[in-house]
Parts: sequence; C-alpha cells; structure tokens
Amino acid sequence: MIRVGVGHSQSVSTAEAAARATTMAMANAGIAKAELAIVFATINYQTEYQQLYQAIHANSSCDELIGCSGMSVLTSAGEFEGQHALAVMVIRGDELSSVSFTAQGTESEIAQQVQQCVHPEMREHSLLIVLPDVRDVNPTELVKHIGSDGAKLPIVGAAVSGDATGAQMYHWAGTQAAEGGVAGALLTGNFRTDIGVAQGCQPIGKPREVTKAQGRIIFELDGEPALENFKGTLQLLTQADIRRSGGTVFVGIAIDSENKAPTRGDFLIRNLVGINEQHAAVALSEEVAEGQLVQFHLRNPVAAADEIRTIIARLSEQTREHPPAFGLYFNCLGRGKGLYGTANHDIVVIREKFPELPIIGFFGNSEFAPIGMHNFAHTYTGVLVLCSDV
Repeated sequence: MIRVGVGHSQSVSTAEAAARATTMAMANAGIAKAELAIVFATINYQTEYQQLYQAIHANSSCDELIGCSGMSVLTSAGEFEGQHALAVMVIRGDELSSVSFTAQGTESEIAQQVQQCVHPEMREHSLLIVLPDVRDVNPTELVKHIGSDGAKLPIVGAAVSGDATGAQMYHWAGTQAAEGGVAGALLTGNFRTDIGVAQGCQPIGKPREVTKAQGRIIFELDGEPALENFKGTLQLLTQADIRRSGGTVFVGIAIDSENKAPTRGDFLIRNLVGINEQHAAVALSEEVAEGQLVQFHLRNPVAAADEIRTIIARLSEQTREHPPAFGLYFNCLGRGKGLYGTANHDIVVIREKFPELPIIGFFGNSEFAPIGMHNFAHTYTGVLVLCSDV
C-alpha cells in the first residue's frame, strides 16, 4: 500500500519552513519513515539548502530527496503564485522504491548517465521524473536521448524555474543542490500511472498537410505558400480572439500520423518563431517533416479552462476502480493567474474530482509527459500525474 502526505509552509526561516512542511506531510501520511521526499521551494529558500535538507531528513528519516526551485509552487492546499512557499511530499510503499540522480553534460551525455543509473532498477511499473535546467539542456533533445517510448518508461516532470529573471534556479538530489544539467528520480513498484496533459490552446482554421519543409521551416501547406496560409488563418480571428490570446500564435503538429482528422488534444504545441516574406515560409521551434499535419493554434483562457476540466473528468473516470494515492502537477509559468485572471484555477478543478488527493508541483519552464505512448517535452501545458496502488 502506498502512503503519501503533503505539507507546506511560508515561514521566512528555511529550517523552520522545511521542518513544518515535513512534519505536516508525515502526519498526513501517517508514517514514521519516508521512502522518498519530493520538495519544491521558491528561490528564497535556496541559499540555505543544507538547512532545508537537514530539517527534512530529521523529520522524515528519508535519504532519497529530489526537487527544485520554482518561481511558484503548489500543493493540494493551493497554488502559491507570487508568494514564498516551501512544499514537501513524503511517500512510502511496501513495494515502492526510488532512486534519485543528477547528471551533467550534453543531452546525450546526460541521457547516458540517467540510463546507467535507472535501467538496472527498472521494473514492469516505472516512472521517470526529470527536472532539467533549460539554460543548458534542451528539453526536446533530452527526451529524444533518454527515450521516446512512453509505454516502456513514461517521462514526467518540468524544467526548473526560479527568480523572475531566470538567472537563479536550482535542482537537488540528496544532500546536494546544483545548477545546470538534470536532477530526478525513478519510481518503481506495484503501482499504476495515469497521466493527463492540458495544453490550453484552441485550434484555428483547419489541419493542413506539410507539402514542403526543411528542418524547422515550412515552405508549403497543402501545396500553397505557408505564409499565405498563415495570413489567411489570421483573418478568421476576431479582435476578441486576439485580445484573449495575448496575440501569440502557435503551431500544433499532429502526433499520430495515421489520424487524418486530428482535434484539440491530438497536437504537439510548438512556438511559431519566425516568418520569411521572401520565401513565404514560417519557422517553428520543432522540426517538421513533409506529410505531417499541422494546424495553427491560439492560447485561450476559455479553451484552457474547458480543457483542464475535460482532462480531469477523464482521469477521474479512468481511476474509478483504482483511486490514486498521490498526484504530481507540473504547470507552465505561462498558465496560472496570467492565463485565467484568477488564482488557484487548476488546483480547484483537480480538487473537485480528487478532493482528498495529496498533490505537489510547481510552475516550470517546460513540461514532460507522454501522449499516445510517446514521451514529449511540452510548452504552456499542465501535466497531472496520478499514481495508484495496483
């Protein structure tokens, strides 16, 4: 049986905040010793990481500790946006084990280090949590090198965040806090994982086939200049559409090449990073191949609110026969109050379906989750990971 508790504190003192949050988590879990502690904290606590670690260890008897800094953190008690907060989740299970790791270097070097660490420990039921530093690790390349097979080993997590400038951000494993590279943990045992990804984007126009492309540049869609197609799509928008979206347009790349009629949720959302008038082309933040279907998207708070409710309702149905023991929620920095205009939006939606579920998470720079059995790095998404006893 998996036993989990979560706690938080907004005490100014790092040692006091860590002790209070851990004591609360342990009491909520009803355990005397934790197998794993997951800790997310705002950047003000980082300068005294040793006090943080010692307080958590002293109050949980836990040696395996992973986590990172977040510009904002969250628990089932709420989303602490724009506030100092330290959150702790403690986990113990009779058949649950964990191994934490840190890795440095290029994406391929990091992947090799992670694989060497986790592969000997992998079992039938495994979950890989990654917390990379995007200042020197490309999220998409990291996933490609670790492994895209989400059925064999689902990859979840988010890129660390910190202060508003992005100059300070840290991750930790065990007694050490570091910058750069990746920290994380492999969870194995007799548990089931259910994952939902809410992208918060509204498709506009219709799906188009990439008929001419090179790398990240699309020259033609449905045999027509890509830029002309893009301009034509923009003409479908109202001023209200543009105002709600903040004027930012994205490109959705259909995940399943066999699906010729993709709808919302079937796309990998990527940034539109440039246009080229001379070649009538558009450039994305992801490579595309001829024959793929793409569709332009807008970020939309109404669509985002509708989607997160749909995703959570679907997860509630999926887990009806095996209620989750805990949840991890990795939210994008571009969501939260900045998207919805109100605080605690997503966590309130989650609590409506999972009122007693212990949850921990933070607002990150990119998110990781499988879709359609393939691991992906995402942007502007909310990823809810539910773990249940089998």
